[in-house]
Amino acid sequence: MLAGARRLPLRIVDCFRFDLGLPDNYITGICCDFPEYFQISSGNDPELLDLELVSWRENLACSVLEKRAMNGNSDIRKGMRIAFPMFFSRGFDLQRKVKDWLDDWQNLPYISPYENGFHLNPNSDQAEKWAVAVLHELLSLMVSKKTERDNIFCLGEYLGFGSRFKKALVRYSGIFYVSNKIRTQTVVLREAYRKDFLLENHPLMGMRHRYIHLMNKSEKTRYQNADFLNKSKQDCKGDCKLENQAVSCGRRVSGITG
Repeated sequence: MLAGARRLPLRIVDCFRFDLGLPDNYITGICCDFPEYFQISSGNDPELLDLELVSWRENLACSVLEKRAMNGNSDIRKGMRIAFPMFFSRGFDLQRKVKDWLDDWQNLPYISPYENGFHLNPNSDQAEKWAVAVLHELLSLMVSKKTERDNIFCLGEYLGFGSRFKKALVRYSGIFYVSNKIRTQTVVLREAYRKDFLLENHPLMGMRHRYIHLMNKSEKTRYQNADFLNKSKQDCKGDCKLENQAVSCGRRVSGITG
């Protein structure tokens, strides 16, 4: 539904499967259980399959920012000015000229990420704000509010954004943060975190944390058992050595007395 799209290649959906919390069998499970909403169809390449949206539900085409703005405010309408939450690293100061431009940019009309905004001049600030809205909503849909940068670029290329997502990540570091841990570049939605803690825990996150804890505990127990076995073997070798020495000594004494 993002950017008005009604279909995505399964290869792209698979890129986001873990981040969206989809089961391994989502094709035979979710898609087959809800044929009134989804269907698998052939795309431009007959050898590749697409996930197609059969029924568009307008009530679902509402972004996280729109829902927040409408909370207790019935006057919110499409195209109104909605600003993105921005959080900068400690000690980071914007130049006055940049701050003024950013304020003007935030005051531009907010075009829903579920609308098709490709009619806008791609070099305009308005088109850039729409691209940021699409990227913001995409990360908001993720279980952990983050995903690998390559996944984002792959989706952006398919939807027709070209290099606009890459430009958004560079220019709006107060909205998006790019992490480079474990040789993987991950895009994080800044507003969803305070330091390293996710503010809104998804039920799946709790399950994943418990699984990781059990795996670490199992690994620790395995190492402890291995150390115990090694120590036991060393003790056994030491006891056997002492026993052999005692036997040898006894033989010498027996020979002398005899």
